[in-house]
Amino acid sequence: MRSSSVIFLASIASAFAYQVTAPGDTQGWTTSGPNYLTWVRVDTDPLNFTAVLTNQNQAIMPQGPQVLNALVDGTTGSIVCNPPSGGWPQGSGFRVNLAADAEHLNTLLAQSNQFNINSSTSSTSSTSKTATISTANSDLCCSIYHQLRHQHHPHQ
Repeated sequence: MRSSSVIFLASIASAFAYQVTAPGDTQGWTTSGPNYLTWVRVDTDPLNFTAVLTNQNQAIMPQGPQVLNALVDGTTGSIVCNPPSGGWPQGSGFRVNLAADAEHLNTLLAQSNQFNINSSTSSTSSTSKTATISTANSDLCCSIYHQLRHQHHPHQ
């Protein structure tokens, strides 16, 4: 009976603590970023934490866990994470740990679900193409508008 009450109390405690909302199962990161870490917290959680990138696969992260951001203000709910030294690794099985501080990386306040970090293709070319098409469409619309206006009101 005692062990079941301890498990019950532990589950209640975990329900009212930091929870990482992204990245996770459905939302990963890219090698070019920006990569956002978001979370929810309650008033009894510590005000600060350290964000740590981890991966159990040592072939992907041979250097081990990497501190991304130290002394994060937990009340903000989100940050853009700094890339680890050497840049963003690529692969699957990553997690972000919210550690108590940079000196106690094994004291976890929360942990994300596993996620992928994928290489990203440049969005500049697609943004540039979209802007070009939008500008061309806008110019065409203006030209047609002026032609029609001139046909209906030739003296303007």
